[in-house]
Amino acid sequence: MKVLCSGLNVVDVLVATPSNVKLGHKSESDKIVIQGGSPACNAACGLSSLGHDTYFLGYLGDNPLSVVAKKELTDHGVKTDFIKYNQNASPAVAVVQIDQNGERTVIYSMENYVPFNPIDLDETTLKGFKLFLVDGYDTSVNLELLKIARKYGIKTVLDMETGNLETMKAMIALSTDPILPLECAQNITGKNDVASCLKELSKYTQGQVIITDGANGSYAIEDGIHIHQPAFKVQVVDTTGCGDAFHAAYASALLQGFQLKERLVYASFFAAQVAQYFGGRTCLSNREFMEQNCPIQVEQ
Repeated sequence: MKVLCSGLNVVDVLVATPSNVKLGHKSESDKIVIQGGSPACNAACGLSSLGHDTYFLGYLGDNPLSVVAKKELTDHGVKTDFIKYNQNASPAVAVVQIDQNGERTVIYSMENYVPFNPIDLDETTLKGFKLFLVDGYDTSVNLELLKIARKYGIKTVLDMETGNLETMKAMIALSTDPILPLECAQNITGKNDVASCLKELSKYTQGQVIITDGANGSYAIEDGIHIHQPAFKVQVVDTTGCGDAFHAAYASALLQGFQLKERLVYASFFAAQVAQYFGGRTCLSNREFMEQNCPIQVEQ
């Protein structure tokens, strides 16, 4: 069950935004937390928590952000064998303002971030993996990983939010399980409703397309039948990392051999646990918790 996650690496500064912020003045926050962030990194931590032998691929250098990013990964059990040293590299950094209702405003900087170069990939060490989880940010290396996965029959979960249209279509075509937020699906297809987006996206790939829409849940088509998995109703504290958690748990369920409906339930339930805490990595449920609490009947 070796899993490789590849994509943007971020350090998040999460700030509970005071209700009365006066510009140009000082305001006290009830909580400020520094955590690792980004879709692929958060998913790696989630997959590790769910019991998978998880690795992250990227560059880090000699700087405080790199130290934080690496420690955050190792603290969650993610292996760093595929993180290479690059003296010029640093994670991106994001300030995540979280209001009283759990809604987020994200301000980020990519200064000094260095995407992984495909030339540093070693195909012989990659072909033994069971799944690659890649994002739509580090497109050069992740396109190459998707091609390697196709060559060796490795499952791939794609987490993509935005990007160049042709590149996005190419990544969808190569992925076995592309998972896109509704806005991204709309931008790619030019369609508005979920059903039309799913139908159009299914023309681009032989893989299983999933569309997510936050609190409205997730959607898919299987054998011509539309499936809607509602989001679990919980007391939301912070939505940071919920989408990343969905991708991680979906990938885990895929590796465990769950059917599509079960994968959507598993992913939705896992993401719902994250939403009840401040920060995207504060509560990553383990396999035992999921087996005892996630309301699915697995078909053997």
